[in-house]
Amino acid sequence: MEYDKALKAVDKNLYWLNANARHAIELQETFLFPAYDTSLRELIKGTNKVRCYKVCLEAIYFEYIMTLMRMYDSYQRDVICFEGLFECLSDDFISEFEKSNQRRIKTSIDEAYAKYKKLKGSHLVARLTTVRHKMYAHTAANFDSNQFAEYGHAEELLSKTLSLLNSVINSIWNKKEPYEKIIQYWKNYAIEFWQDLSCGNAQRPIG
Repeated sequence: MEYDKALKAVDKNLYWLNANARHAIELQETFLFPAYDTSLRELIKGTNKVRCYKVCLEAIYFEYIMTLMRMYDSYQRDVICFEGLFECLSDDFISEFEKSNQRRIKTSIDEAYAKYKKLKGSHLVARLTTVRHKMYAHTAANFDSNQFAEYGHAEELLSKTLSLLNSVINSIWNKKEPYEKIIQYWKNYAIEFWQDLSCGNAQRPIG
């Protein structure tokens, strides 16, 4: 692949992986507060809001897992994933990039690729891949205390994914994305949203 064409492919992959990561953050923070905070369920207990609560959580969690695991899919044409990104980051591309930008990136890219391969083959990714398959089969939605460890697996994978992605972004774009700030913003948005939703006008008990 010619260098200019390869550079466009790298930029495209990074752009969409970054957009995917930001969306995963939005979904994670929107999901975690109502999933973990039992006081919210107590506030809406016995009201009509209960009817939509579980539906909302299931829908958000489904999209969260799909968004997160999409980045670890095997590369196919038009699929944006880490495998496709690293396929573009060949030794020839890196050599041309370093010449054009007067900046060494091979060590950092090699380290990022090693982290990706370790994650891709980890029990963590395997567990969440199984969760995704079960969700496709409509057998994974069960929002009780037994599932909290599963939530933690997704949180852990997203955290490692953001670190991995930022290392490549820093190598190619010479900057880092403010993922920690975005997480905090969305945590606050989610708390405000769910609390307003649960503490609004008095609701009729379910009859």
